[in-house]
Amino acid sequence: MVAHAKIVFCLLAAAVTSVQLVQIMFEQFRRCSSNGVIECNLRVRKINRTVAALYGNVSILIDIGDSFMTSYSAYHSTLGNNQYNLYPMKIAPISACTYIRTVWSEYYPYFKPSCPNIAEPGVCPLTAREVLVNDLILDAGLLPPYVPTGLWKLIWRAKDNGTGLYFELEVTFKIFPNGHF
Repeated sequence: MVAHAKIVFCLLAAAVTSVQLVQIMFEQFRRCSSNGVIECNLRVRKINRTVAALYGNVSILIDIGDSFMTSYSAYHSTLGNNQYNLYPMKIAPISACTYIRTVWSEYYPYFKPSCPNIAEPGVCPLTAREVLVNDLILDAGLLPPYVPTGLWKLIWRAKDNGTGLYFELEVTFKIFPNGHF
C-alpha cells in the first residue's frame, strides 16, 4: 500500500511539474500600418510593476469581409534581446469571415470585458466601427500550455486580394514563469 502511494505521488508530482503556468505582460504596441483599412491609437500603459495594459482605440474604416485574407505570425526571443526567431505557431492565411466563424470564438471571451464593442464570433462582415480598448490585460489562458517564456512579437496581417488594401498590427509581450514577480 505504501509503495503504491509513493508511485501515485511521484506520478502526480511529475504531472504537476510538467505543466508550466505563465504570466504575460504587454511590452509595446509597435506598428499599425494600413492603406485606408484601419487606424490605431493604442498604447501600453504600466499599471504597476507586474501589470501592463493596452488602451486606446482602433478605427476600422471599411467593412472587412471574405475578400480579406488574414494570418498571424509569432516570433520568439528566448533571451529577450530582440533577436527574434520565427516560431512554428501561427494561423495560416484564411479568409476574415472564416476566421471570425471558427477561430475568434476561442479568443473573444478574453477581449470582450476590455473591448465592449468588439466583433462577436460568427458575425461577418466585420463592419466599420470604432473599437475602444479599455485597459486590456493579457490572460495566460490565451496561450497554449507549451509556449516557452521570453519576449514575443505577434504580427497580424490582412490583405484584400481584389483591391490590394491591407493592414498589419504588431505587438510585443513577455511571458514569465508563474511566480516570477
